[in-house]
Amino acid sequence: KKLRILNALRNPAIGFVLTSAQYDAITPVGVVARLIAINKPTLATSISKYLGLPKSVQLYARAAKAAAFVAASKNRSDADTAEGAIRIISEDENGRNPSKRSLRASTEVANSAGRPGVANLLLMLETSVADKVPALLSTGSYADAVAVATSARDADFIFYTTLEYQKYCMSQFPDPAKANQAFMNAVVTKFTPESYDTIKRYMGTMPDGKNEISLQIRAQKFTDAGMTMAKRALESKIESRGKQAMLGESSKIFGMGKETGFHKSCTDDYIELLKDQEILRTKYSATEVAPDSSSVVSTISSILRYAATNEREQHRLLNDADKVAKKFRVPEKMLWHTKVKAFSTTGQWKNMKALADSRTKPPIGFKPFARAAIMGRQPASEILRYIERVSVPEERFSLYGEACMWKKALDEAVKMKDERRIIDVKARCNNPEIQLAADQMLGRMA
Repeated sequence: KKLRILNALRNPAIGFVLTSAQYDAITPVGVVARLIAINKPTLATSISKYLGLPKSVQLYARAAKAAAFVAASKNRSDADTAEGAIRIISEDENGRNPSKRSLRASTEVANSAGRPGVANLLLMLETSVADKVPALLSTGSYADAVAVATSARDADFIFYTTLEYQKYCMSQFPDPAKANQAFMNAVVTKFTPESYDTIKRYMGTMPDGKNEISLQIRAQKFTDAGMTMAKRALESKIESRGKQAMLGESSKIFGMGKETGFHKSCTDDYIELLKDQEILRTKYSATEVAPDSSSVVSTISSILRYAATNEREQHRLLNDADKVAKKFRVPEKMLWHTKVKAFSTTGQWKNMKALADSRTKPPIGFKPFARAAIMGRQPASEILRYIERVSVPEERFSLYGEACMWKKALDEAVKMKDERRIIDVKARCNNPEIQLAADQMLGRMA
């Protein structure tokens, strides 16, 4: 076998003269590789088959032979050329299973030889995503490669093909901005939604969110783009003015869409709130008067709480709280609840009393006032002045119970002629006199 091979190699048409020692040193696999390198794939294929070399070597040789056939078949039709290439790369002359590696190599050569039709016909035989995607990438069919990866639901290949196209764009355009623009245009208009989502998620992991936002704007997803900018503004640890600038950009993005009016309005209100908080901190030279917060109610509560520590400016602070509530259209009931809670938790009982006695009828009733006085352990007379102004008998009875005013609770239950509530007072009061009075009331009602 060695002698036959050495004779075939020294044929003038080949011109590859070797001694026996040289042949042994190079090894048969090395000989096949050198034959392919000097464009003699036909002899390389014959030798690899004749010697029974490893299957991978034989496949490589057949691929080189098929590639040479495609490159030389300029006058043949695409169908004839593809059929001939398939016949060469088939496992045997009857043609059962074309080699995936051979298909890929032949496809690349067909495309580089200016025969895209042949390349497409060869790719139709490929069923493996792992082989088809790289083959498509080698031919520059990036959109088709993404489509194949998407149909296979292979996230890794979707990400890989998208990044490969980004590299291609960077190599085609000297200006990075134009390259990035071309890349994003293709992702939005030509690639699959899965590719868009994958690259968006990847860009979201970068410290600079400009690329992610630009991609969303190019896709006309203004809600997502504005939300991305706003989220970065809220999560970043920067000063208030820097946060306001980022939120201003978010507002501009929301202004681009037709259905993002509500988002723009909310963002603008938040920017105004941050400005007002900064003004209040400067006005009173204290950060605790209005800490950074996205809540209007929380800001109002902070102002009211700070009034407990600054009696000198208390009147101005209460007015500022009302101004903030009016500016941001805080519902009246919410404002009153906020005031009652802030006054009671900071011991501003005089301000709470003044609020209850104001000319305006409390929109929340007097029950919150009474509960705040009970929780604040105020004198019985102070608690009673709120409970007695509660108009609903059932609520009055409940408040008397919470304040442990069992005599008042019993009287209220008797007025309602409610035996169940009388029994409840008797069970809970632990006072013999009240319990006896409850028995007498129950006897009269029997």
